[in-house]
Amino acid sequence: MALAAHGGEQAPFLLQLASASDASEQARLALLGWLAPFPFSEQAIFRIEVVLEELVTNVVRHSCDAEMIVLEAEVDEDGLLLAVTDDGEPFDPLGSPEPARYVTLEDAVPGGQGIPLIKRLSNEVTYQRLGGRNRMTARVAAT
Repeated sequence: MALAAHGGEQAPFLLQLASASDASEQARLALLGWLAPFPFSEQAIFRIEVVLEELVTNVVRHSCDAEMIVLEAEVDEDGLLLAVTDDGEPFDPLGSPEPARYVTLEDAVPGGQGIPLIKRLSNEVTYQRLGGRNRMTARVAAT
């Protein structure tokens, strides 16, 4: 049984974006508009926004050869399943070692915290290389 949108069924979300500096904000605004009829908690919306921003920003910043980003989403009984696909070179960020932990702010090294953050905010995170494309999925609970 899926979470019901106010007013009935809603088709899955699909958005194609150029891999550009404003892709994250475009994706965020479009997805939030699509999610509006669903009964997600404020905390869930916050987690969704952070996960989405990290997934899209990783493509834009780290996949220099990616030209297109495809964002898909659907709601089911477990919450939101979010998928970000890009046409860049193969890269499995889940296979990278966890960044070193730091004790003080002076010890901190910028970067490398996005994937661990996505993992903390999501119930499940996966990577696949399908049809010459990178595909990351994240499942975020509705509450």
